[in-house]
Amino acid sequence: MPLLSSRRTSRRRHERGAVALEYALVLPLFLAAVFALFEIGFTFVVQGLLDNATQHAARLMRIGNYSGSADEYNAQLVGKVCQDLMIGGYSVVPSCQANIQVYVAAADAGVPSGSGFTSLKPATINGNVMTQTQDYVSSKYDVILQIGYAYPWALMAATGKTMLVSTLAFQTEPY
Repeated sequence: MPLLSSRRTSRRRHERGAVALEYALVLPLFLAAVFALFEIGFTFVVQGLLDNATQHAARLMRIGNYSGSADEYNAQLVGKVCQDLMIGGYSVVPSCQANIQVYVAAADAGVPSGSGFTSLKPATINGNVMTQTQDYVSSKYDVILQIGYAYPWALMAATGKTMLVSTLAFQTEPY
């Protein structure tokens, strides 16, 4: 009998080592998956806030709050977008004024109304850089507004950044 009980004890020790080894191998993968889910979730939050900020900026452009040349409305537009990208007083975009990319293409709506869109092109995006042109905007103009942000991945630093872009096409009011 003593020989049989010593074999059981020996087997349990080996199994304890196997459990510890499995735990050591699986835990990092599990934690990486959990952190990746949080990262992807936060990316969706940032994209949603970017969409809302673009819609709000487009409303203000549509009613004539931001009109004229780029020098006249660009700083106000970027400031308003950065203000809309805040949650509880904290910006989800670090150094927002420097990291937000704004593109405005505009043309006279023409006759029939909306024919200005045929001459407008969306921004070109190369890597994580978007064309940042702000056309002159006036009443009865067709406008394409694009706001972009190069989102840095915290967990996957080797893959770099992903360009998050929100686009709206609209016509300004006859103000």
